This record gives sequence, C-alpha cells and structure tokens, in this order.
Amino acid sequence: MKKTLLTVLLAATVVPFALAAPKKSSSKMLEADSYAEAQKKAIPEDGYVVALYADGWDKFSKKLVDSMLKDSSMKAALSNSVVIRYGAPNLASEAGNKARADKLGLLKWTGAYTYPAFVLYDKEGRQYATVLVPYSDRDNPEKIAEQINSARESLAKQNEYLEKAKTLSGVEKAEALGKSAIFENINRPDNIVRMIKDADPQDKSGYVRRLEFNMHGYAEGTAKTEDWRQTLKEVEAKIADKAYSDAQRQGLYCTAVGLLHRHGSTADNKKMKSYLSEMKKLDPNSIQGVSAEHAALLWISNFTLADGWSPAVLPQDTTPVEISGPLPIAEAGTYEVTFTYTSGPHKLNIKGVQLYDGDKKVAEDMHSGSTGIKHSNNVYTLTVPSKVKKPRLMGSFDMKNERNSYGNITIIKKK
Repeated sequence: MKKTLLTVLLAATVVPFALAAPKKSSSKMLEADSYAEAQKKAIPEDGYVVALYADGWDKFSKKLVDSMLKDSSMKAALSNSVVIRYGAPNLASEAGNKARADKLGLLKWTGAYTYPAFVLYDKEGRQYATVLVPYSDRDNPEKIAEQINSARESLAKQNEYLEKAKTLSGVEKAEALGKSAIFENINRPDNIVRMIKDADPQDKSGYVRRLEFNMHGYAEGTAKTEDWRQTLKEVEAKIADKAYSDAQRQGLYCTAVGLLHRHGSTADNKKMKSYLSEMKKLDPNSIQGVSAEHAALLWISNFTLADGWSPAVLPQDTTPVEISGPLPIAEAGTYEVTFTYTSGPHKLNIKGVQLYDGDKKVAEDMHSGSTGIKHSNNVYTLTVPSKVKKPRLMGSFDMKNERNSYGNITIIKKK
C-alpha cells in the first residue's frame, strides 16, 4: 500500500515540473566574434544573442554594451548562450552588408529603433525576441536581464505548445498552435497561421481571425465609413467574438467610441459610457484603460436646458433626446417651449417635444418647425393636465449631417 501511495505521489509531481519553464544551466555566457566562430565552440542550448550597438554614430552605445555584458545579472540571463557583438552602421552599403553577413552568418539581420539592443535567437537560429535598451533603462541592467529571462521562459512554453500540437489534429491542434503564437514578448513561430489554417480550415478555434487582425488598419477603415450605424454593428460583432484578445477588444471598443463621438448624439451617451466602462475593465492599467475615464468626461455631452443646443448634443437622426433640467414645469397648466437659433451655418429642424412624468408621457406637441436666421413654427405648446413630480422633456430633431447649429431653449408657463 505504501509503495502504491508513493508511486501516486511521485506521478503527481511530474506534470508541474514538465510544464514549468526549464531552469537555466550553470554554463557561463560565451562570446564569439562571429557566427562561424560560435559554431566551432558549440551549439548553445539557449541559442545566440546579437548585442547590437550603433557603430560610430552613437558614442555611448558600444560602451553601454560593454558595461552591460560585464554585469552579473546579464551574465546569468545570457548563460548557456553565445553572444556576438555587432556594430550597426549608420548608413547601409554593399561593403557593410557583406561584412554583416560574414559576421552574423545564418542569424537573420534585424534593425532596432533604439540602441543598444539584444536580439535573441534559438539554437536553430530563429530570431524570437528583441530586447531594447531605452534611455530610461540604461543604468538598469537588472531590468534588461529580467526581460531576457522572461523572453526565454516564453520561448520554452511556446515550444511546449508546438510539441503538443504534433500529437493532435483538427481544432485541438489549431488551439495548441494558436497558443504558441500569442506571447506578447516573443515572435510567432514561422508559418504559424498557415499551419493553423491547415489544421482548422473553418477557423473554429478563432486563432486565424485573432492573428490576422490588424487593429490599426481596421480602425482607419471605419473612420471612412459612409454608414456608421452599420459599421458600429460590425464592430460590436467583433467585440462579442471571444476569439479576439483583450487588447484587441479594447481597440475595438475604442473604435466604437470613436464612431459614436464623431457621428452620434446624446441619445448614444449611455452606449458610449458602457463601451468606455467595458474597455477599462479589460485592463485598467493599459493606455486605453486609463484614458477611458478621461474620454467619458470629455466626450459625453448632455443636452441641457441651461446650455441649449450645439453640434455635440444634436442627434444625427430623429431619435428623441432628453433635454435635461432642472425644468420649470411642475403645476398643471399650459407651457410654451421655444427654440431660438443664435449661431452656426445650419438652422435647427425640429420635429416636436414630449413631456414625461418619470416614465409616463403626459403631454406632447409634434409638428415640424425650424429656427435659424428666420423662424418657422419654433414654439411648442404643452398642455399639462395635472401636477408633474419628475418632469422629463424629450426633443425630436431632423438634422442628418447638417448639425453645426447653436441656440437656446426657453420654457414659459402661459396659464
């Protein structure tokens, strides 16, 4: 019985260790002058690292590489790998390209937008990550070492998914392949989208949609839409599709909010507020999450009696919008609501007004009127049969794309 229990306990401990990222070996960081020289030393288990610096056009870059490679935390992070230092010229030339090819061999060249940078390759020579050294971190080699360690741990997990995929087929294989491609700090495996398509032609796993989605290009396309309501429905459908990542869905919420901000009215305020709230929930500390609350303050405008109307609060269609108070309506009687244009190239086209006591409609005057340089039927009469406890005034307008209008609203009790 004891032997059986021991066997079970040992078996239970195997899986966690197998799934965890492998610990680094005690091998020291090796250096080589070129890829060819690195091959003579050994094929390192943790791959190759090209330490990039700006050759001659940034006088601090090479010194910074030299200093970082002497740091104990960097040496530990780069253990069991071969480091090749390479100075990137300011301008490309035929001679420079040949010198680079001679030095880096099969390691595919990559530039960087800040120097120095540490380009990580696996032992087969596939570039899987680039760790940049921004100016703010130039005196913090421990932070750079931490990023290198994190990239290598992600690579180990990525390889686990790729190995697992070899034992699967169909949607299950596509899911394993898809999971190998969504690490944010390392590159996707080569040809991964094609492999997923081969395993799951109908994209039931959703990973093809996720990996092929270009958020920036999609947002630009929606900004040129001619039917923004239909485009909004399409954006909402993508938001509801769980195939997309949280970051992608945040971008989609941004796109939806942008459509409402450019084309919507106060009738869309509730929806815009909901979008911003959901965007923040997905990742409160992201740029979109932090900006959501500020966008709500800046972009959600209310149509108020005190402020009158402006392009920001006028609807694009005839959907009624609330003209919020406080409203001078309480006792039973006859009230006149007058719309008076003050400025702007467009007149205000009015369809009518409705008065509610809470959610109950108590009076209305629906007729076409307008107010601009000239007025036409711009006074609306509400006959209120009894005392109103919670007055709410709704206005209907017909502005379409001509909403550049400003004006005031007055409510007077006549009798």
